[in-house]
Amino acid sequence: MKKILFIFLLIIMVASCKEKSQKAIKDNPEANETEQDTLPTVIGKFVFTEDDAILRGDDFIYNVEIDSLSRVLGKQIEAYKTDDFEMIPVKVRGKLKQSPRQSGIKRNIELKEIVAILADSTKIKR
Repeated sequence: MKKILFIFLLIIMVASCKEKSQKAIKDNPEANETEQDTLPTVIGKFVFTEDDAILRGDDFIYNVEIDSLSRVLGKQIEAYKTDDFEMIPVKVRGKLKQSPRQSGIKRNIELKEIVAILADSTKIKR
């Protein structure tokens, strides 16, 4: 009888721990969605070269961190460019950071999402 009672209590304890862990897992995606929602949406002109990427708006200039997403955006805007240094208007979401450089551009942006390319689609280079 004591063994059955012990097994029963053990099952209840495992089940209650499982519910708490599932509840914690459910809470984390909501926190990630909230963090994603707090990222600023930035509209500006983007230029990408092998060494550097810049996002320039009416009242800001951001140095874009080179990663896989910025390279993807660089390839996507190639179809709209008529020369190597033409800036193409884009709408992106990203995380703003202080630049580690002492001079020059004061802020960096780490791209998290490409929202849209705002260039005229009729001017696509063939």
